[in-house]
Amino acid sequence: MKFSKGALSKTAAILIAVIVVTAVIGGITLLTRQPQPTPTPTSPSPTPTLTSPPITTKKDSIKVAIGVDLDTVDPHAQTTTMVYNVLRHCYETLVWFDDKGNVIPWLAEKWEVSPDGKVYTFYIRKGVKFHDGSELDAYVVKANFDRWLDPTVRVPQRGQLGPIDKVEVVDKYVIKVYMRAPYAVFLKAVGVYFLITNSKVIETFGNKTITEVVGTGPYKFMAWEKGKRIVIERFDGYWGEKPILKSIEWLVIPEASTRLAALLAGDVDFAFNLPPTDLERVKGDARFTVLTPTSNRIMFVALVPRGPLADPKVRQALNYAVDVDSIIKNVLYGLAVKTNAPLPPHFFGYADMPPYTYNPEKAKQLLAEAGYPQGFKVIFMHPTGRYLMDKQVAEAIQAYLSKVGITVELKTMDWPSFVAELLKPLDQKTYDMVLLGWGPSVADAHFALHGQFHSAQAPPKGLAAAHYNNSEVDKLLELGMTELNESKRAEYYRKAIEIIWREAPWIFLYTQKWFFASSASLEGYKVHIDGEQVYFWKAYVK
Repeated sequence: MKFSKGALSKTAAILIAVIVVTAVIGGITLLTRQPQPTPTPTSPSPTPTLTSPPITTKKDSIKVAIGVDLDTVDPHAQTTTMVYNVLRHCYETLVWFDDKGNVIPWLAEKWEVSPDGKVYTFYIRKGVKFHDGSELDAYVVKANFDRWLDPTVRVPQRGQLGPIDKVEVVDKYVIKVYMRAPYAVFLKAVGVYFLITNSKVIETFGNKTITEVVGTGPYKFMAWEKGKRIVIERFDGYWGEKPILKSIEWLVIPEASTRLAALLAGDVDFAFNLPPTDLERVKGDARFTVLTPTSNRIMFVALVPRGPLADPKVRQALNYAVDVDSIIKNVLYGLAVKTNAPLPPHFFGYADMPPYTYNPEKAKQLLAEAGYPQGFKVIFMHPTGRYLMDKQVAEAIQAYLSKVGITVELKTMDWPSFVAELLKPLDQKTYDMVLLGWGPSVADAHFALHGQFHSAQAPPKGLAAAHYNNSEVDKLLELGMTELNESKRAEYYRKAIEIIWREAPWIFLYTQKWFFASSASLEGYKVHIDGEQVYFWKAYVK
C-alpha cells in the first residue's frame, strides 16, 4: 500500500495519539437481527423495487481498510467472510437476501420447489452479462454446479449445498437441481455460498484453483497486489442498478491501530475491525460514523483431539480455566456477547446450556482426574488482524491456562498461511489449539453446527477445525438438515448441542460484535444481515 509522504506522517502522528488517548462521548449504531425461520418451499416474491440513488458523489472512488489479505479469488474455494465480502462485489449468486434475511431473486428471477422438497427449478435472468461480455444462461450455471460437485476440485464448503444428486438444463434459461433428500436450507445455502463465474474460466482452470475473477457483479476485479491492496472498478454493463462510485480500493492493513490512524488521518474512508480501546473516542468525533453490529460469528478455540486434548475431561477443564466474562470486559471492552452454546443466541435452533463458569480450582481437579496434575504443553495458533483483538484474546487465554499448569506457546502468521495450516489433515497439524471464528451469513443452526461438528467436514475436506467425530451428533445434524418441520428441526439441534457442549471440542468463548467506522461524508453503504459484511454498491460521498 502507498501513502503520500505527508499522509504517512499524518497517519503516524495520529497513530501515536490513538495509542495514548481515549475519550468518552457520543452515540452508537446497533444492528440486530431476529432469527429467521426456514422458508416453506414456495414461489418467491417479485424482485423488490430499488430506490434511485443520489445523482452525484463528491468522490468517484473510496479507500477501505481491511485487516487481512485475500487467500484465494476462486469463487468455489471461499472460506473467509472478509475475502468473500470483497469478492461479492464482483461475483453474484442465484438468490440473495433482503434486510430481514428472506430469500429474494437475483441471478435467478424466480424459482419453484417440488412438494417433496427434492427438486428446485431456477429460471435464470435474461440479459445478464459477465465482465468479459459473455452471457449468463442455464448452461453456465450448470457448469458452476458441476465444478462445485467435482471431487477433484478443492471446494472447502462443498457440503453446504447439501445432498445434490444431479443438475440438468431444461432450456437455455431454466435449470433443475435434484436432491437425494430434502434439504431445508438449500435456497439459503445457494444465496450464501454459490458464487458464479463464466464457462470460459471453468474450462480454462478445470480442477485447478481459479485465479481470474470474471463475474456478473456491479464491480470488475482490476488489481491485486498481494499483501497491499485490491482494486475493483464499476462495471457499466451491469444488469441491475449501477454503482455510484467508479472504483473501490481495499487496503490491507493488518494492525487495528494503524487502520484507525489511517481513518483519522483521512487516508481511508472506511475501516473494518478497529481497536475497542478507541470506541468511545471515535464515537465522540463528528467527523466519523461508528457501527458496532452484533454479528453471526461465534468465537472459539478449537482443540485438536490428540494427546491430552483427546480426553473430554481435559477439554472441560480448559473451559473452566478461562474467564470469558473478564476477556469480554477487559480485552474487548464489551464488544461481545457471552454465549452458552456453540452458536450465537439469535440463531434458529439455539439452545442455552449450563455455563462453564470461571473456576480454576475445578479445572485443576479435572486435569488431575485425567492424569495431568502438573499440566502439559500446547502450541496455540491464532491470527492477527482477522478478528477483534484476536492477538490480545489469545494472550489472555494463554495467561489463564498458565494458572492451571498448562504451558502455552503462541503461534501466529499471515492470514493466507493461517488458512493453509488450518486446512491440513489431522496428522499434519503443527498446533494443538487454534483461535477461530465461525460466521455463517444465515442465522440458522445448520450453518453454525454442520460445518464445524459433522465428522465429514474435518479438514482437508471441510473446515471443522476441532476434527470432531461423534456418530450420534452426525445423525442429529443430518436429521436437522433434511427435516422441513421447524419444531422437529429445533429439537434435533437441541440434542446435538447438549452432546457437543458436554464433550467440549472447543473452548467456548462469545458471539462477536464489531467496531467499524467511516468518514461521516460516506453514505449509502450497507451492513449485511450477518452483521459483518459491508457492501458499497450504493455508496457515495456527500
